[in-house]
Amino acid sequence: MNEMNCENVLMAKMTELDGEETEISVETINSHLAVCENCRMEFEQMQNTNNLFNSHTRREQEANLWSAIEERIGAQSASPINWKWFVLLGAVLVAYKLLEMLPAQDLGLTFKIVPLIFVVTLFVFLKENPFKINAELGLER
Repeated sequence: MNEMNCENVLMAKMTELDGEETEISVETINSHLAVCENCRMEFEQMQNTNNLFNSHTRREQEANLWSAIEERIGAQSASPINWKWFVLLGAVLVAYKLLEMLPAQDLGLTFKIVPLIFVVTLFVFLKENPFKINAELGLER
């Protein structure tokens, strides 16, 4: 960027306005803009565009949604865990393990899969469907 042409001067001026160091001195840039009508008009258009962009701001969202969400979360009571199903499953699994430990019995692979089937079945019955649509939930205004 050692050449002194209009494009390099305009790039150097934008770099200067961004607060960065330029290879062309500020005095050289300003003297070129004072002499060159095309560069001065181009620079003014860039400044006008920049001022137009800076004059537009986004509206700030002033609604605090967290308080409403927190109240809804607190209001929803968690379904109590029904511990008797877990105790029943534990008792069945302990009895099953004791039966499995009998030395003279070889009950095969099917007998080893039964605990997994018990556990999966229990959790299917105890757990709610996570994909169930709750029509009561809605956004408050």
